[in-house]
Amino acid sequence: MAAGRMRSTRRLRSWIVEQVSSGKYPGVMWDDDAKTMFRIPWKHAGKHDFRQDEDAALFKAWAEFKGKLSKGENNPAAWKTRLRCALNKSPEFKEVMERAQLDISEPYKVYRLVPISEQGVLTPETKSKEKNSKKHKRKSSDSDSSSSSSISQDKRVKTEEVTSQLHVDEDLLQDNKPAQSDGPSQCSSVDEIRLDVRIEESLPATQGDQDSFSVAVHYIGQEVLKRSICGPDVRIVYLPSSSIPPTPAAMNVRFPRILLPEPPSTLPAGGELQALFTLLPFMEKGILLTSTQQGVYGKRYCQGRIFWTGPHTTTPGLHRMERNTEPVLLFSKEIFKQQLDDYRANGGEPPQCGFTLCFGEELSNAEDPSHKLIIVQITLPWAEQQVEDALSFYNTISVFRTLASQSPLGEITLNLVTVPPSELVACQTP
Repeated sequence: MAAGRMRSTRRLRSWIVEQVSSGKYPGVMWDDDAKTMFRIPWKHAGKHDFRQDEDAALFKAWAEFKGKLSKGENNPAAWKTRLRCALNKSPEFKEVMERAQLDISEPYKVYRLVPISEQGVLTPETKSKEKNSKKHKRKSSDSDSSSSSSISQDKRVKTEEVTSQLHVDEDLLQDNKPAQSDGPSQCSSVDEIRLDVRIEESLPATQGDQDSFSVAVHYIGQEVLKRSICGPDVRIVYLPSSSIPPTPAAMNVRFPRILLPEPPSTLPAGGELQALFTLLPFMEKGILLTSTQQGVYGKRYCQGRIFWTGPHTTTPGLHRMERNTEPVLLFSKEIFKQQLDDYRANGGEPPQCGFTLCFGEELSNAEDPSHKLIIVQITLPWAEQQVEDALSFYNTISVFRTLASQSPLGEITLNLVTVPPSELVACQTP
């Protein structure tokens, strides 16, 4: 089996080395002088600053190379997942997590080219001996079972078990299909293929997540600040400039803060800019965002009005956050989990992973937020990662389903077995 994996990914290694060495993809480069490690840009396709022609160039090229790029297709998330799965399942590559940079404006991952001595694959000599040994055992078995029925003699079952995240390459699946032949004796070599797939049951969205926030601030449609916060709380406030040093009490901040900046000189002069200068002082004391097991809540402390839009609102119209009242649920982890389960099973539109705040002005779902004075877009990196993993799962299962559906006599069956996370962890513990 290991040798088969090696053959199916040999093309990937030579292709990757060629692309990295070419220098024609922005951000794709060698990470060390010995050229044993390389970087791949890893920006999420849902980010507002995502540039498909640059950030998804390598992923799209791999899809095209594999013949998986349909005419007019525009799905960078699927392209990325396809290459990621190919790299992760190949013994010739290993992700170097400690060298990755995922929290910067231009994030990237690092992979290492694994020497053949570390891959644990069979050499041609060993493979030949093993093959001859199997033939000898098969002949002996056929001789001993001569009294069995003709049905059991003709029936042979080939079983494959795929564990964990189901990183399976389409090439490998095609290698397992019965060879096409006009000769009747060769067609009966494999009468049935049964795919026993062990699926790692996903953790609920309320467990096992590293709470985090990605905050982007826009003034009159222009991004003026972007910050990432790891943790369950963040406070977004405006602090007016003052020549008086802050008191010790003011410096004793309980939660991480993101300060709304002064309007930059790049903003166009006019009435909107003047209105922005007038609005900012009313945002002093700001808003507190807190992530709990139920979801992300917001609590308003500032004098300025705050409106918000999000994927889990149950009532139409404007959603205004009142001052000094109970926190408002802006993002429901339970609803997100339901949407994620449906997306993992059926595909379609991915669940949204954030919400939008509008300071000082009304905002509805039907309005364009780029025309507002102050817009704060909140995305949740932990949710984005779960959506990406769900897409990988869906694409992999789709390959299995296609393989099973194309067997006219039902000779290929698909058996999905859910493995609880606790059982999987126990199995992986040495």
